[in-house]
Amino acid sequence: MNKEKTVIFINGSMNKKSFTKKLLKNVEERMKKNGTKTIFVDIRELELPVYDPDLELPEILKNISTQLIEADGLVVGVPEYHGSYTGAIKNFLDYFGFQEFEKTPIALLTTTGGLKAGTNTLNHLRLVFRNLHGIVIPQQFAICKKETTNNLDLDDATDLRLEKLVQGLETEVQKKVLFEAFEKQQLQISYE
Repeated sequence: MNKEKTVIFINGSMNKKSFTKKLLKNVEERMKKNGTKTIFVDIRELELPVYDPDLELPEILKNISTQLIEADGLVVGVPEYHGSYTGAIKNFLDYFGFQEFEKTPIALLTTTGGLKAGTNTLNHLRLVFRNLHGIVIPQQFAICKKETTNNLDLDDATDLRLEKLVQGLETEVQKKVLFEAFEKQQLQISYE
């Protein structure tokens, strides 16, 4: 089985010079080196209106919905705002339902302004994705701008923490791919 694995990266920052985006790009490069196909979604570039359930799904999100349904995994990054995630990521997620995230492994990361922060942000996001039936992996990553440089130069310990997040997601993505192949095989056998 040599199915190409696809992971979607979602940047929940509205900042032009987003530190979160730099971190997501770092993780994306690591996964590309390991042979994963990636898709990058920058919420800022989508220019979404505030979610209104009475309106039809914006055209740009129809394609993203399909990509999310077909994805083997997600990496979601947000800056910490007032001890939680941004309104931009919440607005984005409000457009979707279970079908986009069900049984999909999800890695969470956050960037913060203060040292030792980010835990609440990650926990709040974890709850949202669990309610959307996603499988949030145990590994998560938070980093403060004071712990690194503008170029995101990481010390060895921080780099290892980030690498463990990547490995954790890759393991869960592989499990999903294998399970889906098994389910497909079982379905074919039941029709024979």
